[in-house]
Amino acid sequence: MPLGDESKWQAMQQSYRVNLRQKGERLQHYWQQYIANNNLEARIEVKRLSHQLTGSGAIYGYQDITDTARQLMDLLYLPFNDELTQRINEHNAFTELLERLKETYQSLEQSGTSPAIEPSPFNGIQQKVLLIEQDSSSTSQLHHSIRDSGFHLIRLADMADLVHTIQHEQPAAIICDLSFITVKNNTTESWLASRKQPGKHIPLILIAGDNDFDARLAATRAGCNHFMHKPLDVPQLINHLKKLLNVGKNDPYRILLVDDDADVLRFYRQALSMGGYKVYTASKAKQAFDLLYKIDPELVIIDVNMPDCSGLELGQIIRQNHELSDTPLMFMSADSHTDEKMAAVNLAGDEFIQKPIAPWRLLMTVEARVKRSRLLKQQKRAVIQRPELVQHIDTLTALPTLWQLKRDLTDKLKQQLPFCLIKMDLDQFHLINDVYGHATGDLVLQTIAWQLAQLLKEDDRLYRENGDEFWLLCQNINTLELAAQYTEQMLLRLEHTSTNFDVSIHFSASVGLCLVADANKQVEEIMQHTSTALYEAKKKAGHQYRFYDPEQQHKIDLRMQLTHTIRQAITQRQFSCAYQAILSEKKQLMSFEVLARWHHQELGIISPAQFIPILEEQGLISFLTQQILDTGLAQLKVWRQQHPNLQLNVNFSAQDLLDPELTNKLLKHMKQHQLPHSCLIVEITESILIQAGSSAIDQLNHIANHGFSIALDDFGTGYSSLSYLDKFPVTKLKIDRSFVQRIDDSQQDKLVLAIIHLAQDLGLETTAEGVETKHQFDYLKASGCQRFQGYLFSKPLPAESIAKTAWFQSTKLDEQTNTNYHK
Repeated sequence: MPLGDESKWQAMQQSYRVNLRQKGERLQHYWQQYIANNNLEARIEVKRLSHQLTGSGAIYGYQDITDTARQLMDLLYLPFNDELTQRINEHNAFTELLERLKETYQSLEQSGTSPAIEPSPFNGIQQKVLLIEQDSSSTSQLHHSIRDSGFHLIRLADMADLVHTIQHEQPAAIICDLSFITVKNNTTESWLASRKQPGKHIPLILIAGDNDFDARLAATRAGCNHFMHKPLDVPQLINHLKKLLNVGKNDPYRILLVDDDADVLRFYRQALSMGGYKVYTASKAKQAFDLLYKIDPELVIIDVNMPDCSGLELGQIIRQNHELSDTPLMFMSADSHTDEKMAAVNLAGDEFIQKPIAPWRLLMTVEARVKRSRLLKQQKRAVIQRPELVQHIDTLTALPTLWQLKRDLTDKLKQQLPFCLIKMDLDQFHLINDVYGHATGDLVLQTIAWQLAQLLKEDDRLYRENGDEFWLLCQNINTLELAAQYTEQMLLRLEHTSTNFDVSIHFSASVGLCLVADANKQVEEIMQHTSTALYEAKKKAGHQYRFYDPEQQHKIDLRMQLTHTIRQAITQRQFSCAYQAILSEKKQLMSFEVLARWHHQELGIISPAQFIPILEEQGLISFLTQQILDTGLAQLKVWRQQHPNLQLNVNFSAQDLLDPELTNKLLKHMKQHQLPHSCLIVEITESILIQAGSSAIDQLNHIANHGFSIALDDFGTGYSSLSYLDKFPVTKLKIDRSFVQRIDDSQQDKLVLAIIHLAQDLGLETTAEGVETKHQFDYLKASGCQRFQGYLFSKPLPAESIAKTAWFQSTKLDEQTNTNYHK
């Protein structure tokens, strides 16, 4: 019987405990050689061992080992100096580390127990399926079909041994006849109730002889994942099982882990494997290089500090090899030396991981990298598998040409799925060739092709027509808002690309877009519409985009109208405030998020999604922030008479953070309204930190030093958020509503748990946004989330409406209030 997840972690920890004694003995051996005659080679070995312990201690549950090992490692990174002070510091750090190691393995050997190692939130796939069915003929048929599909079937004829079987066998999914569920008895009701608890929700497929409404209603109320009627469609049942358990993928993402520390390799391999990845490991650089050709990984994670050949040297060897030059690399190290970080970033163009890294954080970090890597390799593979495509591949950028675009458009129209066709043209590109030469112009085109490829999703395609024209076929973009957001992101990336050359080159682009939802259109017609939209965009210089469809273009015109009137709206203080409650796990009112509202004199209510970007473009967003602060804090002062500890969450923009007088303005507001600094929570998003850049660090530290709290909003929507948690004085995380709304999906459950566990690991408070159902609230509460915001409790309301609500008058929301105020 294979080990369960908890047993695997315990077995790994037991192995680590054994290794602690061995590493302690090696550490002492090399230390004695070092102090005996200043043996610098022995000093390097001590540094390497302390580096390993820094990276592995915390992930196995021994934070004190990581901390003391880091102290010794940092001292040994200093240049060797035989002065008494440095030698004493090194000796004290070594002695403390050795004592920690001895205390750990000696006390554990005496007690026979291990400290609790936090289990990974990624559940391993157990190939067991429990079938509860009386019909032996259908059971026999299912047994062979499920076995042939890679599952192991466990059969029960009744519910008598259900609880014992689940505890003993730990099935990954259950198939049950509906008749057992509808019979009321203690076993059935107890089991159904337990499935609603976090972590107890085993996927359930119910089958029934009837296919009427009553049967489906009973199945739904029992909380099943799928309902099927007899006679069973066995292939469909197998397909449901594979989807529920996330198995059956013929080609999982391949990751190569390179680290000389066997404990780290074992731990991270287990975490990534349980997350669904195919993981290979290597403890030496040459072994890793040989594996690259055999496994063709989509990501290589390399430890920087390895003997004989460092991680950075291995990365350079990989980059120098033509066949491996585009393999994504990610570097990790237990120390935080800036020069190593910069070398890793310059070499691989990817994120530097600081060890130790929690397994859920590791999984979140690698997901985007492997998806992008596979997409690029699929394009190469398509050329190899279809040699006739070579003549239709652009020789400069290796992108397909219009010949392939037309074929792909034909296929999309046959599928009758909405998509977006985008055409981009560089403005006055001929000037680059004229001024800097065609070699530089070719490099610019190749760089742009690479940058655009980074934006592609799995089903998207990129093409080059000729000269400086590129086409993008995007299947997942089916609305005006998504298309506009994607285009602006693309233009922003091109703007940053302008600085990536030896000479100072600035260029802009024009973009035409055509959203296609009508399968009756012709390929040439769609391409002509997109070209027409591009022609309209090029009438105005500099990063312009236009939609073809007249109705969609009307929305763009509306945006222009708002642009012309928004300055007057700011001057006349036409913006008002709405407040949405934020509650604790006990449903006590903790804070309000203040939100801006605009009632246009001619157009009526304007969505913040429309006017906030315009304010930012016009450089007016800071004026709105100050108005919202003034109004919101005045209202907060009134409310704190009834709720003395009430706080106010206010959203700040990148322009706000770039204002050198921001802290003084905040202090002035608090003094004016006679409020303590602790009652104001400054909300920022990851995109704001990117825009504000390094200057935001000093600004936020200055704000935090005056007692204001910093919350990172929309957390989880961007993987680079992780790097900001160490740089910025963030004390609160707000989980994005997109994860909360899909909380019933098992994969989303894992990511929500990962975020909450990450916050707990860093000592951060979590707030879940967009909570709309009691199930979401109960799940988040049981998972450790601390604050909640959403329509389950209250929609955003004007101040005069809030004072009249029962939940504001009470310190705790009761069930009746929840029912009355849901949406």
